[in-house]
Amino acid sequence: MLVKYQNRIMALPMLCMIIIVLSACCFDEQKNETSNVNPKVQSVETVSVTRGNLTPTVSAHTTIIPALDFVLCSSVEGTFEACSSAGNKITEGGVIGKVSEEEIKSPVDATILSIISSNESVPKNYPLATAKYTGFALNIEAENFLKILPENAALKAKFQVVDGVGPTEAIAVVVPVSENAESTLQCLIGKDIDVKPGQSATVVITAETRKDVLLLPLSVIAGRQGKGMVTVINDGKQIQTEVMLGATDGAYVEILSGVNEGDTISSIPPNLDPRSKE
Repeated sequence: MLVKYQNRIMALPMLCMIIIVLSACCFDEQKNETSNVNPKVQSVETVSVTRGNLTPTVSAHTTIIPALDFVLCSSVEGTFEACSSAGNKITEGGVIGKVSEEEIKSPVDATILSIISSNESVPKNYPLATAKYTGFALNIEAENFLKILPENAALKAKFQVVDGVGPTEAIAVVVPVSENAESTLQCLIGKDIDVKPGQSATVVITAETRKDVLLLPLSVIAGRQGKGMVTVINDGKQIQTEVMLGATDGAYVEILSGVNEGDTISSIPPNLDPRSKE
């Protein structure tokens, strides 16, 4: 009897070990079955298309240089009547001429280098005069920014010199006369501001705020050049949809077409979403 009792005692640890091993195996199997029930079912973080206000903004890190010659353009269509001539100096706010009674003013103290003749019929945005500002400036490539703005849009600029003055308002934002005139903005620095050529600075340019427009975060859109792609979530289905893009403030972008207010959009853009490849 003693031997049988001892054998039973010795068998208990072995039996417990077998139960533990079998339980672990069952747990792993159950875990694998659970994870393989539907591997494609994943939670999708989303955002909604909303309406709101947006201030078009562009910024860049650039270098202070002597100002380039700039142009003054007609703000309306009509007949030009000159009030100045080449070689004349003009003060900030001075009128160089009129187009259909609309005064064309210089944004800074400048010298008129050239100007078209009076009684010329001109379209809107036509170059009327070339002027020279004797001072420093900051140039910024802003082709896409300019494309989404109305012609002669009122612009504001501020700059911060690295380890120097700022943030300080720039006197004006004008299009310089150069091969890149259509894609470059020039921020003229006041002559009372202590800066040097070659200094680095950050420039921020803003336009008039757009009100009651459709908005989405830039982070959910694949593409930036006027159009992009988003993933619309509709009845559990993911639909890649093209959207036309307008102005941006660096965080949000105006949506011109492609989606409607209230639409649900995946927070991951199509080109970064692994589900789009399945």
